[in-house]
Amino acid sequence: MKQSASTKYLRRIQLESVRIAYTDQGDGDPILFIHGSWDDHHSWDGVADLLSDEYRVITYDRRGHSASTTPPGQGRMGQDVSDALELIDNLGLSSTHLVGHSYGASVAIELASSSPDSTKSLFIHEPPVFSLLDGNPECIKYRKSAALLMNRSAELIEKGEIEEAARLFIEQVAFGEGSWEQIFDKAAHNTILSNVDTWLDQFRDPERLAVDVTALRHYRQRITLSTGTNTLPAYSQIVQQLIRILPLLKVAEITGGGHGAHISHPTEIANAIRAHLLPTNEKTH
Repeated sequence: MKQSASTKYLRRIQLESVRIAYTDQGDGDPILFIHGSWDDHHSWDGVADLLSDEYRVITYDRRGHSASTTPPGQGRMGQDVSDALELIDNLGLSSTHLVGHSYGASVAIELASSSPDSTKSLFIHEPPVFSLLDGNPECIKYRKSAALLMNRSAELIEKGEIEEAARLFIEQVAFGEGSWEQIFDKAAHNTILSNVDTWLDQFRDPERLAVDVTALRHYRQRITLSTGTNTLPAYSQIVQQLIRILPLLKVAEITGGGHGAHISHPTEIANAIRAHLLPTNEKTH
């Protein structure tokens, strides 16, 4: 299944330093979805459509992405965290469930650990916490490879070779060989290419490397980590490190999915989120 734009009603809200575009559909317990790099709220369309009959589903474009504004100066992950908190407050939510993919999962981790009272639970799909690979001699090669490939993508962007940079990142850092055509359609290609400058800004942000996963040891709400059985080796290793660090973490395996399972396998991700949101005594085995 390829990612494509939907016709959902897009709204805008002015926060302290940025104007955020978002969608808000359904009733019930609220879920805030946070998208990853090169992307926007449309990456969650398939999952959001499946859950909006049961929950209040909120998706948005992070600052600098698609229909949200791009404030001047170097962006920081901390600003993404603040934006999400402001959005939660401005939408009148005392707290919300968080669902994040990739870089958006890293934002969700930082938000949950720094402002736990604003969150009801945390569901993350393959956060790119490559720093977790440093302590394992068998895994450090994946960290070094990812760093080299991201540096190469940045160099290509600076030279104006935007599509080559995007393909390199999408196929070799994030989603795997052939994913540019197999997962993403033309509309999604346009989204990716239009957000290239924001990715470059994000790449230059030192905060993106400082995600403190250990802070989640003190998080008292439910945490589920989803991962695809066909994901790239680096993400599989990160998942193993997260399991080691967070022994209470629940893991949801998405059969046949990869780093983009929320796009390619929306039904499976939606079902994993449903299972995550069920109270413990209601879960079936």
